[in-house]
Order: sequence, then structure tokens, then C-alpha cells
Amino acid sequence: MAATLPAEALRRAPARLSVPARSRDARRRRSACAALLLAALVLASGGCATYSERLQDARYAADRGAYPEALDRVNRLIGADSIEEAPDDWSGNHPLAVLERGVLLQAEGRYDLSARDFSEADSKIEIIDLSTDAIGKIGEYVYSGSSATYKASPTERLALNGLNMMNFLAQGDLSGAAVEARRFTNARDTLMSVGLDATGHFGAYLAGFVFERLGEGDRALRYYEEALAAGRLESLRAPVVRLARLNPYRGPRLEALLADSNGSSGTNVASAAPPSEILTVVALGRVPYKVPERVGIGAAVGIAGTYITGNPGILERSVLKVLVYPELKESGYRARNAQVRVDGAPASLEPVSAIGADIRREYQLIKPRIMGAAITRMITRALAAEGLRAAGNEAGGDAGPIVGLLAALFAEGSLVALDKPDTRSWTFLPDQVAISRRTVRPGDHEVEVRVDGVGVVRTVPVHVPEGGFGVVVVTVPR
Repeated sequence: MAATLPAEALRRAPARLSVPARSRDARRRRSACAALLLAALVLASGGCATYSERLQDARYAADRGAYPEALDRVNRLIGADSIEEAPDDWSGNHPLAVLERGVLLQAEGRYDLSARDFSEADSKIEIIDLSTDAIGKIGEYVYSGSSATYKASPTERLALNGLNMMNFLAQGDLSGAAVEARRFTNARDTLMSVGLDATGHFGAYLAGFVFERLGEGDRALRYYEEALAAGRLESLRAPVVRLARLNPYRGPRLEALLADSNGSSGTNVASAAPPSEILTVVALGRVPYKVPERVGIGAAVGIAGTYITGNPGILERSVLKVLVYPELKESGYRARNAQVRVDGAPASLEPVSAIGADIRREYQLIKPRIMGAAITRMITRALAAEGLRAAGNEAGGDAGPIVGLLAALFAEGSLVALDKPDTRSWTFLPDQVAISRRTVRPGDHEVEVRVDGVGVVRTVPVHVPEGGFGVVVVTVPR
């Protein structure tokens, strides 16, 4: 008599004993694993290193004060064998790398070579327009422009001419400094013409000093008016009082300074002729630089606000829930304060420009547009992936969902991996600039600059002629 199974056992048997069903499940699991693995491999193979990654060794060398080593690393980016060589090709990263080298050369006291680098890069650097085209051009540049020629932010562009004025003044070259002052003016006027308000206080201060020494007092006062936007600069009190005697220009900040100086015996100027004096300019630290940063889609949508084109709801079906974008990272510099002595006596050192703060302010202005551009690109790709997923579902039979998933993952993953954010920024740009101005007798003097946090002490001999000047420049990008 044949054995029989209970009805309940018979109902369960096919699910337990069906080999074809179990094989199909196994194949689907393997396909799903393969899809996920492929997506992971695509994302991991993100292509070339970002600019910030390529400059990492140079940053580490500069942190130690090993400027020759940092210069060697930057020369590799430029494609130059030595600091005397200029790039053969000025496209891509080369203009920016030359700016990096210019700061390091200035830190080494090679003002002639630094001036050459800044002057040559000046005509190659364009300004990125933050005032128009909320998503299109900005998003295209930030995400697809890493191979395009670098475009400087407004703050970077104005700082370029200010730093080069420092080079020419350190060499006693008023004519060269005047050329840079005029370039500074042209760049500032260009920015103002498109509604961009970029500060360049230390550049304005130095331009005023240059034209004061060239005997163009009215022009000097106009620059000093601009420089006083940085605050009440005591070092400008005596020069402004002296120049105001013979020149008509007045701005609201000059008027306030003159009113405050009226009747003060400490600011009476006996002569309208410029005195013998020493100008000391100290540039410290490094501004924040850009690195690739990851953020969840939800947070990115909140930041982007109205700068998104398309329906972000499509991203709910996207497998990739993370957006990669260029974010500012603090440089962690240690050179924050300095003291100046002239012939052993303390000399007041006034902060004139906080370049790092200006860089942060500019970035906060553009950040929602960066996010909007990134999300808009993700929406476009998610739509393409959905099309591939649907095609796979229709054409793949039982394995259709897996085929569709695989195609969607590959499409999204490969496009995102190839779409690295552009992390280029002027990494060695000093974070802050301070100025000291001291009237001295004609003759030989000694200026000592002591920088806290890094143990740097620079002692510079200065000869000041009758009615002339000497300029000391100390740059410490650490």
C-alpha cells in the first residue's frame, strides 16, 4: 500500500522541493549582487585625482615651512623643471598653479620671480561671474570645468594685484607697483560694472601708498577712502591729513577721519611733503580651500531651494542618495599673529584684509546655485535611468527587474563617477594681510617681524633716503 502524506504537507512540498524556483531565486540574487558590485566599482573608479588632492603634498610641505619642496611639487603641476620656467601651455590648471607658485616664491623672498608669475598669470585669469545665470554657467563650470582654464573668484582676482604690488614695492619699484595698482582698479571696476561687491582693502591701501609716493595726492586719497572700509586705520591718519591740505577729494570715511583728527596735536603734520618712512606688509596663513564633500539628497534640496530645474521627486527612486559637491575646508593654518619692531621698538600692525572671510562669504553666495546645478543634473540622469529600468523590465522576462536595475545602476553610477566636482581654488592665497607704517629718520634701519605659532622671525635691513621710503614684505602661508 502506497504511503500517503497529509494534505498540509502536500501543500508545502512544492515550495520546499521545487529546484527550478530555487535556482531562479539564486540567479536573481546573484544578478542583484553583480549589479551592486558593478555600481560600487564604477563609483570607486572616479578617474583622476581632484586639484586639492594633487596639491596635498605641497600643502604639507608648506605647513612645515619647507617652501623649496612645496615649489617642487607645484612645478610638477605646472610642467616646469625649475622655478625659472613658465608653463608652455596656459590652459587648464596651469594659470592657477602659477598663482600658487607666486605665493610660495614671495614667501621665499624671491619677489622678482613672484612678480613675474603674478604678472604672466594676470592676463590668463578670467573672473567667474557670480551675478548672472543662476545655474547654467556656474553649474557647468563647477561640475564640468575641471579641464577648462581656471576662473578666479572676485576676491582672488583683486588679491592677485594686491600681492603683486607687494612684490614691486619690496623691490623699490614704484613704476611696476603703479602698473599693478591700475590693474587692480580695472579689475575692481569690471566687478562693479556687473554688480559684484568684492572687497580689496589691502590692495586699495597699497595703491594709495603708491600714488601718494608718485605725487598723485588726489588719486591716493580716493584709494585711502576705499581702504578705510576695513575700519579706522590709524596708520592712515597722518597721510590723509597731509594729503588733504593740497587735494580736494573727500569721501565720507575721509571726512570722518579728518573730523576726528581736527585739533589733535598728535596728528598735526608740519609739512605737506611725505616723510621718510618704512611700510611693512605681513601676509599670514592660507584661505579655506575646496574639497569633494558628500551630502544627502534631502539636505541638498533644502540648500538649493528655488535653484532646482525639474522635479526632485524622481530622485526618490534613485539608488544613489548622495550628492558630491565642492565644499570649503579650513586650511588649519597656524601663522595667525605677528609683531613688528623697527630698530627694536614695537610698531603698530593693523589688520587690513581678511581674505579668508571674503572667500567664505563668496562661497555662501554661490553654494545654493552649486547645489541646484548638481541636483538638476541628477534629475536628468535619474530620468535616463528610469527609462533603462523600464526597458529592462519589459525585455528581460523573469529576470527583467534585475536587468532593469542593473542598467539603471550602471547609468547613474557611471555618470556620477565621471562627474567629479571641480575643487580648484587658490589654495596658498594668504588668509589675512596686516600693515605697519612708521616714520623714521633717513638712514639705515632694521625691521624685525615675529610670527606667532610657527616660530618665524625675519630681520630685514632697510635703507631709507631723505623723504623716501622702504618696504618690508613678509609672507608666511603656514
